[in-house]
Amino acid sequence: MKVAILSDFHLGFAEGTERASECFDQAGQALKLAIENKAELILHAGDLFDDDVPSQETWEKTFRLFSMLNKAPADATVVKEKQGRQEEFGFSHIPLIAIHGTHECRGKGFKNALEVLEAAGILVHIHAATASFNGLVVHGLSGVPEKKALDALKMWDPKPIDGKKNVLMLHQSIKDYLPFDDEMIASISLADIPRGFDLAINGHLHWTSQEDLNGSRFIMPGSTVLTQMKRLESEKEKGIFIWDTESDSLEFVSLPAQRKFLFFKHKLEGATQELVEKAIESSMKEVLSNQFEQKPLVKIKLKGSLAKGLRQSDISLSKVLEPFCEKAIVFVDKEFETISFAKKLEELRAMQAGKKSISAMGLDLLEKNLAQTSFKNAFDVREFFQLFAEGKVDDAVERLSKNSQKA
Repeated sequence: MKVAILSDFHLGFAEGTERASECFDQAGQALKLAIENKAELILHAGDLFDDDVPSQETWEKTFRLFSMLNKAPADATVVKEKQGRQEEFGFSHIPLIAIHGTHECRGKGFKNALEVLEAAGILVHIHAATASFNGLVVHGLSGVPEKKALDALKMWDPKPIDGKKNVLMLHQSIKDYLPFDDEMIASISLADIPRGFDLAINGHLHWTSQEDLNGSRFIMPGSTVLTQMKRLESEKEKGIFIWDTESDSLEFVSLPAQRKFLFFKHKLEGATQELVEKAIESSMKEVLSNQFEQKPLVKIKLKGSLAKGLRQSDISLSKVLEPFCEKAIVFVDKEFETISFAKKLEELRAMQAGKKSISAMGLDLLEKNLAQTSFKNAFDVREFFQLFAEGKVDDAVERLSKNSQKA
């Protein structure tokens, strides 16, 4: 049996911008590759959506996207099992098994987007559960807060089932791939990945990778669309994996049409407006010396220090970038740090490097601050954060009041 392995579509990313259709185009290519390679099953390792509550426009495009699976008719049944309870799902197209990611994660009592797609008959959503199809058992743990991820994995403690092909699917940061050690960003390392599975798959990190873990194979499909624009993504193509369970062969297949991404880094000491403009112009000169089928993405990272008396806000980029707007999509990241802000900036960069959504970053900051107060164990932080995020302030205050009275 051939299995297509995909991850991180981030449907709805860049909504309202010139890149709005890109996530759907790239996801469509990924699904088409699965069909063309005669996959009998599709696995998705999380962050199918970019927001925990997708817009109506994103939902409409999502249903259109997955309608293409009908081009590969099938008569398939997937059996989902969680805590001893089994449920069967019938499919008239290629079955799809997925975990949710950190972008889709919602508080207790709130349905996430993948549960909606499961109810619509498009996929089977698993979290701390298994899904079985044609002799293959998929053990899935969806995205959880990073500092709790290792504990959640140990508590779940998945075990391969004898006589079956077994896949482990996660959606977390992995310490070995990050340049820092902070449990708020990552608590799982490659050494923590349970052994004995035919294949271990991890979403969340946006570049593709393969590792041999003492006889066990670990892969990251990476995202199908550029969002964080890290240097590694400029060096590796976007695509999907095709796994043949009989021959045990694993092949990475690149998306046929993907936007080119170029990454530049300049370190400037005593930077002035003129030096910044020269750095940007030199990078863009290199970009424009090539031909591209579609506008390339360009990220120019500026680091170092500013000339005496200058502040970040004194450096204007609009004039130098204007000539290139029709030829490339350019992002400039200024990191001219001052001593007073260095610590805070480092914390925010670490969160960003962990591929966190804005809501996830806000939740982590709230948990971090509450941990230093007497309220740290007073209530379910994720539940209250979700209520505030949805504007249900009165409900949150009422529940907090009840909790205080109980205490």
